[in-house]
Amino acid sequence: MASSVQTGISAAAVNRYLRGPGKVYKDFTSVAVPGTLLGETKGGSVFDWGLTFHDVEPDGAMGLIEGHRFISMCVPSLQVNLLEHTTTNWLGFLPGADSADETPTKNSEDLGVGTAIDSPGVALEGAGDVDASTLEIWYGAAGGGAYTKATIDTDYTFTTATGTVIRAGGGSIGDTDRVIAIYEYDSTSSGDAYTVITPGQIAAADHWTNVTLLCELSNQSYTNPYCVFQIKNPLSEPSTVSIPGGAVEETILNCTFKGFFNPDTGLSLAYAPVEFWLGKS
Repeated sequence: MASSVQTGISAAAVNRYLRGPGKVYKDFTSVAVPGTLLGETKGGSVFDWGLTFHDVEPDGAMGLIEGHRFISMCVPSLQVNLLEHTTTNWLGFLPGADSADETPTKNSEDLGVGTAIDSPGVALEGAGDVDASTLEIWYGAAGGGAYTKATIDTDYTFTTATGTVIRAGGGSIGDTDRVIAIYEYDSTSSGDAYTVITPGQIAAADHWTNVTLLCELSNQSYTNPYCVFQIKNPLSEPSTVSIPGGAVEETILNCTFKGFFNPDTGLSLAYAPVEFWLGKS
């Protein structure tokens, strides 16, 4: 009788693969409203639950005993290798960073209805100091309901120098749709040649709400075809910045974000600063 090869392969297995390096976000809320994209990465990411165990070892025990292990600490981490050198990324890389030249302020601004942002458009309150990498334009029915994130150059255009948003012809933003802009801008200065960043003492306000890695499952027909790795209330532990010797190589910001318990919420494992979301069919 011929032998058969034993494997775990099934017809459904191909639907459950986790693929791709994923996208890294600051202050993620949901797939529909994901927060601020930190941009390109290189070399993938590393997620760690950060659990430390304590084993009770009674006299006479010759090894580990079932029921005698307890979790003593939970310090989760997400290591990401950021390829884009933006103000948001550098301030996240160096927690508590100070700068006399830049004070990033997050703003949510109602731009009016679709026709209001027709040419010549609407200049954002942050004017020419808007960090374009953080800009999100959302639109929806003026009477309420769900909003949709607009696509740059398809639904709208943005001029960095003037901070102006203009509705693009042929896009999806309707004449009566309410349009909202979410972005960060430099609230203290204008026209600086550089953003000068220096170390500063860490304060509670330096913790982000979360840092989140969003990956996809191989079957994109699922209702929620994603996996979400989330570290809550994080601070980065910056490593050295290695400048490559090659003329065309790229410098990476290697950030290891560690999660912190929020004492106002709770200090038990039920409030651990880490979550993993597995998409369902």
